[in-house]
Amino acid sequence: MPDASERLSLPYLMPAQAQKHVTHNEALHRLDLLVQLAVESFDASTPPALPQAGEIHALGGAPTDAWAGHAGELAAWTEGNWQFIEPQEGWQALDKSTGTLRRRNVGGWSDVALPDLTALPGVGVNTSYDSANRMAVSSSATLLNHEGAGHQLKLNKASTGDTASLLFQTDWSGRAEMGTAGEDDFAIKVSADGSFWSTALAFDAATGMASGMALTQTVDDATVGRLIRVGDFGIGADAGPLVTDLNAHLLSGNYSGYGGGHMQAPLGDNPFPTLDGVFGLHCGNSTLGGQNAYLWQIAIGIDTPGLAFRVRANDVWGAWQGLWSGANTTVDANGFIKEASPILRLFSDTSEEPAVPLNAAFERLDVGQYALTGVPPLASKGWQIEVPQDANGNRLIYVDCDYDAKLGALHVETSKVIWQDGWAAGQPCDIPEGRWVDLRFDMPTR
Repeated sequence: MPDASERLSLPYLMPAQAQKHVTHNEALHRLDLLVQLAVESFDASTPPALPQAGEIHALGGAPTDAWAGHAGELAAWTEGNWQFIEPQEGWQALDKSTGTLRRRNVGGWSDVALPDLTALPGVGVNTSYDSANRMAVSSSATLLNHEGAGHQLKLNKASTGDTASLLFQTDWSGRAEMGTAGEDDFAIKVSADGSFWSTALAFDAATGMASGMALTQTVDDATVGRLIRVGDFGIGADAGPLVTDLNAHLLSGNYSGYGGGHMQAPLGDNPFPTLDGVFGLHCGNSTLGGQNAYLWQIAIGIDTPGLAFRVRANDVWGAWQGLWSGANTTVDANGFIKEASPILRLFSDTSEEPAVPLNAAFERLDVGQYALTGVPPLASKGWQIEVPQDANGNRLIYVDCDYDAKLGALHVETSKVIWQDGWAAGQPCDIPEGRWVDLRFDMPTR
């Protein structure tokens, strides 16, 4: 039997040995030095002046003084002397000055390399991985931090038809998913049971345009909670949606419609019953469409300007109320406001159209004689002609008109006012300077 162990050279107790405690203590002393080996320095060459008990140095190739002749050995200060130990291949020692772990090789000490973590079959953190989930983490949170700048989490799929997504589950049953599933359009999908899925929001990969159940589905979709698109309820669109029934319309927004003479005129009480052209409709609702709602509608004529409004309370619509403006009134030659359809102001040398445009052609034929072409007949209802008056209310001129329906022309003659058992035309005269004759026409036919 050898006298010492093969790896740490611990002395054995011999049969019938005297003072066995000395040999035993020497073995313990050697174990105390080598187990959990930690050294003050590697490649040391000069002994320290005041070594501490238990201090160990890994000597280099040319140690000096008390260490001379012990190259490559371990020098341990114990019981007031240096004890030298020959390290064996495979021993590991911690460098106390750097915290580096080193391993003894044939040629000396080398840093212990970290294990190779590339091409691992899987990683499980506080859990086990499987073939489908090669990285598995069981934790209350997972942190992916930057290292000084930004940070990206990349999900790469092989082709358009594959899936790159984040799946959110409850008790291993899907509830929400976001990503590119089976296509390159980005989508957010939700499910209440893990079986039936709804696409809440999707973005076209080519255009970036949005779609999905979270958006309004039609221009007048009033489903509560949905996001409004540009154009819905006439918001941001170049034309509001057509309203089909004015009386049944309960939605807020901007709409359009046709006057009552149009083939697509809406049902219900039309604010412009004889207007074939388009009108705008602005609607408001204080109770989001309840059965006893308080609503209002404002209609604005476009082809023939006009403004009207009405309100609804306790499920009953009030009558349309027309508003007077420069679009449907005119100030006559005597300073009075009058209802206007197409109005033409006839001067001695020109004409103007202050309200609804007629685009009439003006010609002065002679003294007190004027021709207007491209005009409809004079108004069949209400007033037709208003002549200028003096301060006492006396007419300054007498006006006579003759209309040619085939040519769409109106011949106007003005003359002095005389009395012949009534007011009558005297000598022809022009319209006084700075005054005019108001002529009101029927709405032109379309």
